[in-house]
Amino acid sequence: MPMLDRMLHEADRARGEVLDLAKALVRLDTTNTGAPDSGNETLVAEFLERYLRRAGVRDVRLLGRTPTRQNLVATQPGAARQIGLLFMCHSDVVPAGERALWKTDPFSPTVRNGRLYGRGAADMKGTVAAMATAFVLAHRLRVPHRAGVRFICGADEEAGGAYGFGWLLDKHPTLLKAQFAFNEGGGRPHLVKNAPHYGLAWGEKGRYEAHITFAGAGAHAAMPWRGVNALARAAEFVRRVTEAPPPPTVDARLLRGFRALAGAVPAEPKRLETFLGRLAARNEPLATELRALTRMTCTPTIVRGGNKSNSVPDRVDVTCDIRTLPRHTRAHILRYLKASTAGLGATIDLQTTAESSATTPRASDTDFVGLALAAALGSPVEVFPSLTVGFTDSRFARPTGTRVVGFAPRRPAGMVEPERAHGANESIHVEDLYLQVRFYAAALAMAVERLP
Repeated sequence: MPMLDRMLHEADRARGEVLDLAKALVRLDTTNTGAPDSGNETLVAEFLERYLRRAGVRDVRLLGRTPTRQNLVATQPGAARQIGLLFMCHSDVVPAGERALWKTDPFSPTVRNGRLYGRGAADMKGTVAAMATAFVLAHRLRVPHRAGVRFICGADEEAGGAYGFGWLLDKHPTLLKAQFAFNEGGGRPHLVKNAPHYGLAWGEKGRYEAHITFAGAGAHAAMPWRGVNALARAAEFVRRVTEAPPPPTVDARLLRGFRALAGAVPAEPKRLETFLGRLAARNEPLATELRALTRMTCTPTIVRGGNKSNSVPDRVDVTCDIRTLPRHTRAHILRYLKASTAGLGATIDLQTTAESSATTPRASDTDFVGLALAAALGSPVEVFPSLTVGFTDSRFARPTGTRVVGFAPRRPAGMVEPERAHGANESIHVEDLYLQVRFYAAALAMAVERLP
């Protein structure tokens, strides 16, 4: 039996194994609030270490900036000394939020109607389990790698990576160097005449955080005309960015692959908005994706101000989440913020969480991913270059020369129910989990021939 067939056969036999592994990972509370002492990702790192060592994987290391925030690095060597294929994933999750909104306990994994519910099921402990299982299958079957295979589960992705892949890049950059790497960020299916089309996330938007302070003058609330209400100034800013958001920026090269899905995307702003409005009426997820890929966003998310209910506030702080396309520079963001705060007595503090990054697509890489996915699905597929609208740890591997693509595929019929990543009742369909094991297993088998 050819190696590809053997890997797919073993992936199907490992369905119970990957589901049990995903449930075990969801059960581990690795909530990352952004505070240095949160996360506790060592729980996942040590659990995966035990899983890999029981499977016979010898080269397993835990590395980290602090004892409670360890990163797991496992390697299967090849005939050559370099790493051919790298699997990247993260172990932390965002806070569960209001528990009353959950139908199940967020850290008590539950399977209902074919879906695994729990915090991190979709982002991204389900995919962690799929990658780890495929990695173990390659070890069991002794896949003859020309170049080695590495699996890294990092900490702190949800808060910027200072304890995870960012720290690894700083302290152990060679561990991130590979010919090709898979991470989260892509894999949403679109159907065109019953043929599945998948976007490969070769890049990602940047993320900035703007802290804008509006100054006023305090006064007794019974005589507000004696003061200057900083809250009113902040409200005017929110109105401006809501009613006059950053204008669209259409990159024809980026959107070329979407033509089969939506047709040619117009570049002129008014025509673009009309086009997206019509598209949303028949395919809202696609319209939302294209909307995000054609603009910078500036979203007010936190407002703090005032010190007493009977006093006019003299200071109000507004925090904005800003997502940028590759062509948007820091100067571009500041110009927009200054125009939006003109005349409002504001000061701006712009902080960088993640700069936009991208890998230049190669036809051979696209063919490799497409063939592996077709083998996993058992039917032909189309894949095309795209961009993920969130930031990921991929930006830390790209400086080492690693060609990284965000891709964790879902079934063509698997996006009917939302996964609600970062929201209440987060879930992943177990069939999508099984597809991911098949896909990563196929990629491991095919990398022997497809990667130099």
